[in-house]
Order: sequence, then structure tokens, then C-alpha cells
Amino acid sequence: TADHGMADMHNKEGDPDVVYLQPIMGDMLGAGAARVILPITDPYVVHH
Repeated sequence: TADHGMADMHNKEGDPDVVYLQPIMGDMLGAGAARVILPITDPYVVHH
């Protein structure tokens, strides 16, 4: 989600600071048991 400048978006090495949920959910529930989707609810999606 957009943080609008409230937090760093990169780690110390300069890589994007992201968490990929699909592998985490696969570990928790079993491979193929769930699919992670990104619902866009921000009304200002055009500028993101």
C-alpha cells in the first residue's frame, strides 16, 4: 500500500522494503491452498 512518505520504502542496502505474502501463506496453509490478491481501494490510484 502507499505509505505517503510515512516510512522508508527501501532497506539499508537500497533494495525495496517489501514483504511477499504468497510464500508466507503457502508455508502457513500449504502450497496452493490460498492465493494472495491485491485489492486496490485507494480512490487516488491514478497517481500511484
